[in-house]
Amino acid sequence: MENSSPGRSLKEEFRPSKFGLAYPDPDAFVRSQWHQPKWFYFIWRLFWFLWHIGWIIASGVYTRKNQARYPEEGAKWFIYFTNITLLLTTLTCTVDFLIVLYVSALRGGTVLDTTPWYVKLLWLMYNVISSVNIVITVVYWAVGYHAGNTDVISVEAHTINSAFIILNILVTAMPIQILHCIYPMVYAALYFLFNFIYIVAGGTDLQGRTVIYSSVDWNKPFPTAVVVTLGVLLAVPVGHVLVFAIYTLRVFLYSKVNSASYSLRESCLRLTNRTVDVNNPHGNENIEMTNSAAV
Repeated sequence: MENSSPGRSLKEEFRPSKFGLAYPDPDAFVRSQWHQPKWFYFIWRLFWFLWHIGWIIASGVYTRKNQARYPEEGAKWFIYFTNITLLLTTLTCTVDFLIVLYVSALRGGTVLDTTPWYVKLLWLMYNVISSVNIVITVVYWAVGYHAGNTDVISVEAHTINSAFIILNILVTAMPIQILHCIYPMVYAALYFLFNFIYIVAGGTDLQGRTVIYSSVDWNKPFPTAVVVTLGVLLAVPVGHVLVFAIYTLRVFLYSKVNSASYSLRESCLRLTNRTVDVNNPHGNENIEMTNSAAV
């Protein structure tokens, strides 16, 4: 398994084929890195599926009742980058759970030898949400946080989602590839394009302002262009590198644990053989005497 091999050359990460979504071990997307029982992985996927379904419903209801000026403006929940990413994270967890359910129930826990389309879709979605959630957390707590103005919904969307991403990378056997940073970059660029079209078309935020985020004000082209450029070309790639670093840590830890387990088994085997030799020092002579008597 490629994702379990220590010492993998970093140079290999930059081969053009690494842009693709085919993977030599598709089963890595439906199991734990740590060879936990299948029921454990199924429960893991079910928990996060239900967790995100619950939170996205709570977020929508909270926005409509407490943030929108009028109930009908609750639909503006969808204009915010954090909320769209929460929605995509929920969809990803839903797809992930359904794939695990399908593979467990109908395929005996095994994916095809080649990467099927639904695994490619899942990998694409995880590439986007993993990097972007990390960036959202860092940017929010570094720039967007205002003391006394944080509710539990905001904590979920800006913090717990990143905790989920980190835990998920450490638990699952899903690989991370550096060149896949292109996917979250495209996602971020598409959001900024939507932001521009929405505001130019006369859209407003939940407070009726002609900006969604104060740092992205299209009436101020130059500073906004700087923010967009830094966001797409710097922040997202850095977030993806952090995700890759967590994945590399998982592979390293797995190689150490696996090596230690192998060494322990070898030691036990040698100890067992030595015990047999001590308890039966004339084993070979007895065998020869038995054979002679038989003759």
